[in-house]
Formats: sequence, structure tokens, C-alpha cells
Amino acid sequence: MVQNSIFVVNKEPYCIWEIDMAERNGEFLDGIDVNYFDYLLNVYLDSEDEKRAAIALRATLHHAMETMFLLLGAYIQAPDCAYAWIAKCSNNDLRQLVKNISGYHNTLFTKLNVKQVSWESISKLVFQCYKPDSDRNTQTTKLFASLWQRLAHDLIDANHVDEYNSIKHGFRVRSGGFSLAVGLEHEYGVAPPAEEMKMVGSSEHGSSFFKIEPVGTSKRNRSLRSKRTSINWKIEKVALLIQLVSMSINNIVSALKIANGATAGTCQFLRPEEDADFDKPWSYSTGVTSCNMDFVINEDDVVSTTRNELLERLNEHKKS
Repeated sequence: MVQNSIFVVNKEPYCIWEIDMAERNGEFLDGIDVNYFDYLLNVYLDSEDEKRAAIALRATLHHAMETMFLLLGAYIQAPDCAYAWIAKCSNNDLRQLVKNISGYHNTLFTKLNVKQVSWESISKLVFQCYKPDSDRNTQTTKLFASLWQRLAHDLIDANHVDEYNSIKHGFRVRSGGFSLAVGLEHEYGVAPPAEEMKMVGSSEHGSSFFKIEPVGTSKRNRSLRSKRTSINWKIEKVALLIQLVSMSINNIVSALKIANGATAGTCQFLRPEEDADFDKPWSYSTGVTSCNMDFVINEDDVVSTTRNELLERLNEHKKS
């Protein structure tokens, strides 16, 4: 007999039909390589090409975070057909879902037994079978909830989104960080002596890319400009976050398996030995994290164009 399950991706409903949904969902969950991102971390850390390895590690972190939040979304809204939920969840859907969870007072649909979807309530359910009724469980639940909330901010940050897209879509990034120093001019247009400049932020590692954005506010306008964007990050922070995200992926997959009938004793839960390790990535700071300095192009300096106008010009060019 054909089975079906109604599920919601953020706020959009779907219905999946299967011959054996539990078997298919189990096949999907068993096929997830929870150690994949740890493997990449070790490979790139052992690389002799530090510059390329740094970008590879950054891409790994972005990919791992995306995977982690997709699995969390499936756990919240469709644990019985996680494979279908993830397949239907677009990048925009995922970012909106994460934003809604962080907003606390949301009306997100969930198949979990919770009154309100929040990072805290999700974490409690994920770790309900990890050392239950113990101080270790309580603390672990709080620490992972706080971690996911911090990472949620990064997932929806515009610069992080643009950096990830620039890496995976056409590899449009240049490896390397930047330094920013400020000082008071003694003479207009003449930089002060180097010894009077105060360093605001600096990092050996980071990325630079060109962001394409519209000139003006009209939705129909097809006139664009480029803007150089640079991002600083510490490689130590990236590596530590990959470890924490990898542990999170393992734990969420374990929770999904238990929700689908697996015995809790057969599922592994991971966490750092020390509570302080959850905060350690943020002890590595670059000062200034991003920079968007570029030439000024005012809307008045650019001719507004529409799709139809551009097509007309192209057709005229073909005729000539």
C-alpha cells in the first residue's frame, strides 16, 4: 500500500508518497557520513599549501554549517521524511527558517512535541537520550543551543552568504586577509606618518570578492555595479568551528535515528570534554571582520535600464 506524509518546509506544505517511507528514511539516515567534514579538516590541516588550504577550510565550514542546519530543519519539521524535506529546502528557505527560529515568537510548523520552536527547545529534544536527568545533559543542552544560535547569525549574515556563493559558484574569491589602520591627517589628502597610525584589525587569512548589486532602488532596474568586499577570519577559529559543527551533525543524525525507532543505546552523542571549548573559537579575533571600501557610483551617474530596453538595444545591434 502506498504511504504518504504531509510536511512543511518553513511555511510551504508538501506531500510525499512512498511504498515504505520508514525504510527509505532509514536508508537516507544510514547513508549520511557524519565524519565527512572531520575528514576534510584533517586533510586540509595537513596540506603544505597553506593559502589554498585556508580557502578549502573556509568552504568546508560553510558547507558543514549548511548541512547542520538542513538536518536540524528536517528534524524539526519532517523527521519521518528527512530526505524529502532537505531536497525541497532551498537556500532562501533555510535562511528564513533559521531566522524564524532565532526570532523566538514564531509560528513554525513542527512534528516535534514542543510548544515553541527555539534553539533551546530543539537542543533539549536532540539530547533527551544523552545522559538523561543529569547535570551533564542540562549543560550540554544549553551549550549546543547557544552554539547553534551563534552559528545561525553567521548563516544569515550577508557577507558570509556572498563569500560562500563566491567560493562554490565560479570560485570567484581571492585568498588572503587585510589590515586596516586609521590616523588623523595633518594635511588634507595626505596620510599621516606610519607611526601615528593605529591598527584596527588585521588577519593573514580571509577572502576578497566582487559583489554585484543594483544601482538604485527600482525593482525593474537592470543597471548594476560591482563592489569589492573583503572578509577577515582566523584559521584557528574556522578549524575549531568545523569540529563543533561536525559533532552537531553527528548528534542531530543520532536524534533523527532515535525519532525513527532506533534504540538510544546504539546512537552516539559527541561533545567537547570541557565546557570552555564551546567558546574557544571566538577567542581568536581579527578585530575588523569585513571591509567594503570602493569607488563611489551615485545613482545620478548611471542610466537606469529595464529588461525590455536592454533587449531592444541588443536587437538593434543584431540588425546593424
